[in-house]
Amino acid sequence: MKIEQLIQVVEIAKTKSITMAAKNLYMSQSNLSISIRELEKELNKQIFIRSNNGTKITEFGEKLVEQAAILVKQFEDIKNMSEDLRMQNVKFGISSYYFLFTTYIAEEFFHNHRGIQMVLNLRECSRSDLIENVVDGESEIGILSVPSTIKYQLEATLQKKGLEYHCITEEPAIILVGKNSPLHDADIVEMKELEGYPILDFSEKDQEFLSLSENHLDQLHPDTLLYVSDRTSLLHFLNTTDCYHIATKNLKAYQTYLFHDQLKAILLKDSPFSIEIGWIKKKKEHLSEFGKEFLIRVQESLVLENLKNME
Repeated sequence: MKIEQLIQVVEIAKTKSITMAAKNLYMSQSNLSISIRELEKELNKQIFIRSNNGTKITEFGEKLVEQAAILVKQFEDIKNMSEDLRMQNVKFGISSYYFLFTTYIAEEFFHNHRGIQMVLNLRECSRSDLIENVVDGESEIGILSVPSTIKYQLEATLQKKGLEYHCITEEPAIILVGKNSPLHDADIVEMKELEGYPILDFSEKDQEFLSLSENHLDQLHPDTLLYVSDRTSLLHFLNTTDCYHIATKNLKAYQTYLFHDQLKAILLKDSPFSIEIGWIKKKKEHLSEFGKEFLIRVQESLVLENLKNME
């Protein structure tokens, strides 16, 4: 599935005509029809019913258009933020809050631009470091998770620092455990089952963010809070202790990419919070073409293919 196909679906639904939609999209009617048929085949569901009386949308198609319109709007917003960048010697920085999928996307990005002289800098870091990287211009964009319990405070901090936040997707909270955890065989856990186990989380150098993190995690009544500063230490402690880590595991991203095979992700059934995945940039600054491309790929990885699972 491609973002261009969702744009086509939204346009057909708006005009109620493949002919008119093709005209508005500056493409031939036959090519538009082929594209929609390929999408329907990929989804294994019919989106439009074609007849001599015109084009009618199916019940599934209506649900698809509702979700697709949101994604198309995000896509257009990203395009409008960008500026053309045709230099050969460029620097492009991304900061990520320890997301494994971001590493895979950066790898794809590297392979796609092998013909360009470029310094690509991917930083995995805490939220406070991530924000400072964007403020200082070390990273053009930052990809981070935002628990709903601290979203208001985080957005206020970003506002003061001249940054803007854009949500990509909202995910349920999960716990990550290693093979030595007594919870390892569970598929779903409730909060009461976590009592007595220590929480493992990433450290924050900024006291404000550390306090927010502690207040957020205290809702789970942990036995102990253990902080580490890197992914390797997190994996080690999860695999050798009964600690658990609160996170989100986007199902789409890790259908496409490998997840940590030694860890198990377990849904936290009665979690008092959800977790957003979003991105930040400086206010009033355009995205580079590289920034736009990277963000669209992140959006596709986290959201786009989830439409396949719609009923």
